[in-house]
Amino acid sequence: FPLAMGNEGSKQEIQTRIDQQREQERTYFDQQMQILKQLDTRTKVPHLLIELRNLGYVEICGKDLGGIYGKLDQFLTQSFKAGESQQVLLPYGDENGCGCGQTSHRMAPREPFDDVADKRYVLGQEMGNGRVQGNGIYQSRGEEGENNMGKLTMHVVDFMTNQCGWGLQLSDGGNLGRYGQMRESQIKFKAPHPLNLMAPHIMIELRQVGYVEVNGKNNEQIYEKLAGFVQSKWGGSQIQADPIYCDLKFRTSAFKSRGTEGENNMGLKTMELVDFMTQKCSWTLLTCTGGNYGRRGDKREQQLIFRNDEFVQHGEHHMMIEFRDQGYIELNGLHDVPEAAAAVDGWYKQMGCRDYQAGFWESSELYCDKKLSTSGGFYFRQGTTNNLGKRTIELATFLASQGWMLLLANGGNVSADHEGFHIRREQQVKFTRARPTDDPSHPLLMIELRTIPTNHTPAQYNGFIEINGPNTNQIYEKIVGYMQQTMRARQVGRTSYCDLLLSTDIFRLRESTGDHYEYRYNGRLNGESNFGRYTMRLCDFMVDHLGEWDLVVCNGNSIDTVFRVGKDDTISVTGREQQLIFRHRPGGRAVFMADSAQVAALGRAPLQPPKYWSEGTKDGSVGHFLAPATPAEKAMIQKALDGTYKKKTTRDGKERVLADRFVVVSALRSEHPALWDKYANRRREVLNKTRERRHNDFQEPKTSEFCPELKERCTSKSVGNPTNEAYLFHGSNPTSAISILGTSFKIDLAGASVGTMFGPGVYLAESSTKSDEYARDENTGGAYDGLFAVLLCRTVMGSSYVIEKPGNYADKCTSGDFDTVIGDREKAVGTFREVIVFDEGSIYPEYVAFYRREFNSTTAPAPAQASMADPAADRETPAEGVSIAPPGGRECQIQIPAGAPPGSTIECKAPWGDTLQVKVPEGTKPGDVITVKA
Repeated sequence: FPLAMGNEGSKQEIQTRIDQQREQERTYFDQQMQILKQLDTRTKVPHLLIELRNLGYVEICGKDLGGIYGKLDQFLTQSFKAGESQQVLLPYGDENGCGCGQTSHRMAPREPFDDVADKRYVLGQEMGNGRVQGNGIYQSRGEEGENNMGKLTMHVVDFMTNQCGWGLQLSDGGNLGRYGQMRESQIKFKAPHPLNLMAPHIMIELRQVGYVEVNGKNNEQIYEKLAGFVQSKWGGSQIQADPIYCDLKFRTSAFKSRGTEGENNMGLKTMELVDFMTQKCSWTLLTCTGGNYGRRGDKREQQLIFRNDEFVQHGEHHMMIEFRDQGYIELNGLHDVPEAAAAVDGWYKQMGCRDYQAGFWESSELYCDKKLSTSGGFYFRQGTTNNLGKRTIELATFLASQGWMLLLANGGNVSADHEGFHIRREQQVKFTRARPTDDPSHPLLMIELRTIPTNHTPAQYNGFIEINGPNTNQIYEKIVGYMQQTMRARQVGRTSYCDLLLSTDIFRLRESTGDHYEYRYNGRLNGESNFGRYTMRLCDFMVDHLGEWDLVVCNGNSIDTVFRVGKDDTISVTGREQQLIFRHRPGGRAVFMADSAQVAALGRAPLQPPKYWSEGTKDGSVGHFLAPATPAEKAMIQKALDGTYKKKTTRDGKERVLADRFVVVSALRSEHPALWDKYANRRREVLNKTRERRHNDFQEPKTSEFCPELKERCTSKSVGNPTNEAYLFHGSNPTSAISILGTSFKIDLAGASVGTMFGPGVYLAESSTKSDEYARDENTGGAYDGLFAVLLCRTVMGSSYVIEKPGNYADKCTSGDFDTVIGDREKAVGTFREVIVFDEGSIYPEYVAFYRREFNSTTAPAPAQASMADPAADRETPAEGVSIAPPGGRECQIQIPAGAPPGSTIECKAPWGDTLQVKVPEGTKPGDVITVKA
C-alpha cells in the first residue's frame, strides 16, 4: 500500500496548497530569471555544468557562450539519441486506498517556470509515472555496480575539450537509491582555451570489488604503461573489456577493506596511481572523486581523470588526507615527503589526536601510510550537519604554511547498518607541493550549498549555505550581498561547524517517480534539482565578476536522512550538497577566452586550396577546421623560430629579459576555406599587378632564408613564386590567436589620419624575437600559464616599399604602386624589419604555435602575479619611446596627429579592427609615436 500517514489534509486541501505553491514558484522564477539574466550579461568567462543522470536525463547549466548550447544539442542528439524534455513530474492532490488525502505525482507538460536546469534532455520516452523508458545509452548490470557512466563522461569530455576547446575543470559522481544504483556524473567546464583542442584525457576508475577500468584514447601507449603498473604493483591482469562499458579493464585483488567502520585502502592505492601517472608518465591530475555503491555504500569507487600536458612541468609530489568522522584521520602519499608527514602529525597531535592503536583482530597489513585517532569533539555531526568543511580549510591553511597547495577535495558517506540510520561521513583532501612560481599562502574560501530533509510525506527540506575561511577583502559582505539578491539568502550567523551560516528557500528538489512503492525502496527527492544552476552562477560571480578568485573544488554529494514510518518501515529522503572551494589571487588576473563561434561552410571548393588540407575543407563542405600540427610542421615552425632569433630587444632591459630560445610545445593548423579563398583571389590580383608594373621590389624575409621548408611551400615547380609569398610572424596570446585564425585581421583605413608607426595596417615580423615582444601568456592561474602564442601567417608580400623613417605610408599600397610596406628599423637603429600589410586578403593566418620562453641562466624572470605579461613597447629613441599602458591586451604604435595636445583624447583604428580611445600623455607632441595596449 502507498506510504501515507493521512495527515496531509483532504485531497482538496492538498491541491489548494499545491496550487498556491506553484503560483509562488512562478512569481519567484520570473524574478530570479531576470536577476540571472543580468548576471549572465555581465559574465565574460563562464562555467558550464553537464550532468549525466542514468535515470534517463542530461542536464546543462551555465551561460550559453559561443553557441555551445547549439553544439551540445547536435552532439547529444547524434551521440546520445537525446531529445529535449517536454514534461515534468508534478505533485497533485490524491487519495490513498483508505480515502485519506495524499500528495501524488504525475507527468505534465513542462512550463518555463518548471525548469530547474538551463537545458534538459531525455534519453528515451518519459512515462506517466515519471520514469524514462530508456534508449539504451545508459547501461548497468550485475550486483557489483558495473556501469558505463565513466565511458559516457569521457565521451562528453572529449567533445567539449578536443572539439569545442572548453577546459575540463572538475568531474565527480554521485550515488542515490537503495544500492547507489541511481548514478549521476557532474562534469564542470570552464570557458574555451585553444590548448584544450589538443590535450588528451583519460579516466581511470578503481572499483573496490576488484577492477580497474580505463576510458579514453591510448595516447603515447598509456594503455601499455598502465598494464605494466597494474601487473607489477597490484598483481593484476588484463581481462576482456566490454566496449559498451569501458575501453580497458583489469582484475586485481589489491583493493581491501575490513571492520565495521568502513576502513579501506582505496586512498593508499589512489595515491600509488597518482604518483605513477604524474611522476612516471607525466600526465596531469585534474579530478579525483570517490563514490559509494551497495546497500551500505561500502563498495567504494574512485574515479581519476588525467590530462596529457606535454608542456606542463611534472613530477610534483601529491598527498591525500582523509577525514573519517567516526574518529580517524588517514594520510597517504607520504613516502617521498617525510617532512610533510612529520608536520601534519605534529600539528594534529597538538590538537589532542594520537597514533592509532590497532585492535588485536586487525592484520598487520597497512591500509594507509599513517593513521591517527582523533580527540573527542574533533568532529561534529548532528544529523547530516558536520564540520568537515571547516576541518578541510584548517588543514589547507596549515599545509600552505609548509609549502603545499590544496588540489582537490570530495566527500562521501557510508552506513553502519542496512537501514541507513547511522551515516558515517568522509572527506578526501588532496594536496600537491607548490611549484616555485606558486604562492601557497593565498587564502581559501569554502562555500557549501546544502539541503536538510525535515519530513518524508510530503518530502520537505530546509536549505542552507555554509561558508568557511577568512574574510579576505570583505568577501563575506560581497557573498552575502550576492546571495541575498540571487538566492533569497538570510544570515543565521556563526556556528561551531562553520564561520558563517545562511538559510535560503531557493533550492528546488524533485521526485524521480510518482510510484509510492518506489519511495519506500529507493527513497524520495532523487530527481532533478536547481543546484547546478546556482552553482555555476556562483562560480561566475566569484571567478569572473569579482575577478580575484580561482575555482579549485566543485564537488557534489547526496546523503539520505532516514525516517521511521510506523513500527517496522522506514523511508529515506535525499539531501543535496555542493561543496565549492576558491583560492584568492591578489590583485586579480586577466582572463581570456577563445571565440568558439561556428563558421558557415563555403559551399564550394576554395580557389587552389593546399594539397595537405582535409577533404571537407578542400571541397568547402566544412566551414573551419583546426588540425593539430604534424611533427614535421612543428619542426618546421621551430626551425623558423630558431633561425630568425636575434639577441636584440627594442625594450628597456629593466622591463624585459629576453629569452634565449622560444620552444614550440604545441601547434595548430587552420583550414578555413572562406579565408583561403579570399587570400587566393588576392594573390591572383597581385600577380596581375606585378605583371603590369615596370619594376617590382621583391624583398625576401628571414623566415624564407632560414627555413627552406616554408620557402618551398610558397614556391611552385612550374612558375616559382611570382607574388613573393612568404610566412611571417605575429605575436599574440593563445586565445586571441585562435580568434584570428577564425576571422583573420581587420583593417580600416578610416583611422589613417592617426596612423601607427608606418600606417594603419597589420604588422608582421620576420624575426621571432620581434614577434615575441608582442606575445604573452594568459596568466590566468591555470596549466597554460607561461605559454605564449605566435601566428605564422602566409602573406602575399608582392612588391614592397622599404622605408626607415616612421610615417603613414598606406597610400603607397592603396595607390597600387606597391603591395606592402617594410619598416626597416634594422637598418635605421639596428633592431628589426616589419612588414605592414594594408589589404586583409593578403594575409592567411595558417598556424598558431604555442611556445615557452627558455632561459639559459639559472634564474628566469619571475612571472607577473597580478597582471598580464607586458607586451613589447618600441623604445628605440626618446622621441619614439613614450609608452602608455592602460589595462588590456594587444598593443600597437600610434602616431600623435597635429592638433592633439597632451591630455586630449584621440580616436584611432587598431590593426585588429577595434576603435581605440587614447589619451595623449604628457610630454608628447604631434608626430611622436607612442605604444598603447588595448
